[in-house]
Amino acid sequence: MGKGSKPFKVDTHPTKDIVVNGLTKDASVSACIFDLIDNSIDAARDSIFSRLKPDARDELPESYNKYEINLTLNGTRFKIEDNCGGIPIDKLKTLALRFGERSSHPLGIGVFGVGLNRALFKLGKLSRLKTDTGTQRAELTLDVADYLSRKNQWELAAEEFNTSGKIGTEIEIEQLSDDIARDFADKDWVQNLRHDIGRRYGHFISKKLTITLNGPAIKSEEVKIRENPPVEYEGEYKFYKTEDGISIHIQYGQHKDHRFSNERDYDQQRNATLTNQYGWNVLCNDRVILFSDQSRKTGWDTKLHSEHYGFVGIVSFVGSPDKLPWNTTKTDIDLNNEAYGLALKDMRLYAEKWRATADRRKKTKTPPRQLPPKKAAKPSVGKKPPTKTAPTPKPTTKVDHNEFRTVLPEDINERHCDDKLLALVHEAKKLDLDDLTYSGLALIRMIFETSAVTFLDRNKKYGELQAFGADRYQKKLDKKAKILTEEERKKYIPKIDDMIPFFQNNVGLWGAAKATHLKHSLSEMGKYQPKLNSVLHNPWQAINRSEAFQIRDAVLPLLRHLIET
Repeated sequence: MGKGSKPFKVDTHPTKDIVVNGLTKDASVSACIFDLIDNSIDAARDSIFSRLKPDARDELPESYNKYEINLTLNGTRFKIEDNCGGIPIDKLKTLALRFGERSSHPLGIGVFGVGLNRALFKLGKLSRLKTDTGTQRAELTLDVADYLSRKNQWELAAEEFNTSGKIGTEIEIEQLSDDIARDFADKDWVQNLRHDIGRRYGHFISKKLTITLNGPAIKSEEVKIRENPPVEYEGEYKFYKTEDGISIHIQYGQHKDHRFSNERDYDQQRNATLTNQYGWNVLCNDRVILFSDQSRKTGWDTKLHSEHYGFVGIVSFVGSPDKLPWNTTKTDIDLNNEAYGLALKDMRLYAEKWRATADRRKKTKTPPRQLPPKKAAKPSVGKKPPTKTAPTPKPTTKVDHNEFRTVLPEDINERHCDDKLLALVHEAKKLDLDDLTYSGLALIRMIFETSAVTFLDRNKKYGELQAFGADRYQKKLDKKAKILTEEERKKYIPKIDDMIPFFQNNVGLWGAAKATHLKHSLSEMGKYQPKLNSVLHNPWQAINRSEAFQIRDAVLPLLRHLIET
């Protein structure tokens, strides 16, 4: 402090008018209703998680059966009631209505701490909230005019009661603004809201969550990918995780109802009704943020054209709500989000792949070869295999080697996989090593060779492997007095016999933290190489299942590193 100065404080408290107007100004009426639905779903998820062990709460629920959210609205009032668990009084006191208090819901969709407040202030001037957890019940009333008049009092009066035994939360809002009252009384507006809920919450409804609007249940309008299409129209699927734990699931393929003109059940009129369903669907913790998007923000570098017809892409982000790529109203994408930036590269690639094959599809004069229906792969112990209609399969947690029977575990990160390696990894996640022992061992060898090449290419070391292999081959040719030409050296394709000694001579590729662990796994690959070779080339070599699992476990650390790093 300076000599003779007098200290004083500067007040930075916000005014209620600024906070309330700032919250509600840019939020649509529909977005506020979605906020309330989101809160109910979060309560349902918390209720489901409360019955699970802590280590089983890192995956999204598979079912919301028996949970209901009922909406009633007309020209005089809005009401939402659910049976999703209620709000505990301690959270009602300090979290539920506190401005800007971040969500504490694991894998939640209410994240920014403004949704409930925004909806109450936006939709009407008088709100009543009743909630019951089955052990405690509470009620509060919010009179907006009275609340704003008490400028420096931020608390709301509430009352606690004995439980009624009816678990859930009910919010009733009255004294609607004229504009909102007109919307709620408009049948077309309500019907559009019904469709929007069917799209945005379609995946929850497919998981047996019931959402009603003025009586009838809303149907899921989730856009799905065609299962078991002709081989020409198959898409791709990819899974990976970011460093901060966000799981990303990407898949694309043909719309389940779309048919190309060379297919027997082609119907031009039916196709015409599907055009607005093509594009990318982006989900965060099962909540749709963008549906059937065909803009640059989802990787469409050109306007929708006939070459894109039939395309459906689904990208699903699963993880901590504050790290997901959504805006505060959860109606658009945060393009600066790191996880979304990673996914966008593949989204752009897949949209281009679909477009690039359009000409080939058009030139096919006869229906492409139909594949027989795919049999469900036998799942790993305690796991379910991913399906094409579910955008959030669950390869999220590492499993002990003894807990799965497939060649590769489901949690293998596919971020760096494309084309052949991606296909091999997918086969390895489905192929049961106990049932198909020799096929599994052959697949292990193929994955090692392919992942080694892509790993080295990714790290700009493939040329060194190629030169190393060509030198080894030249030594064999020396006995025949033959010299490889420069062109032959450039075209040389390294073999497994080249890869293992190359890695042994370049241990620096592993990094200091993993060097010892991976050197041992590489040594095991070298030890088992003759048996892996014999699977393909020796008609007399027998290998039992126990030995196959021993080989897989020994080389898995090496394969994981080559695939993921």
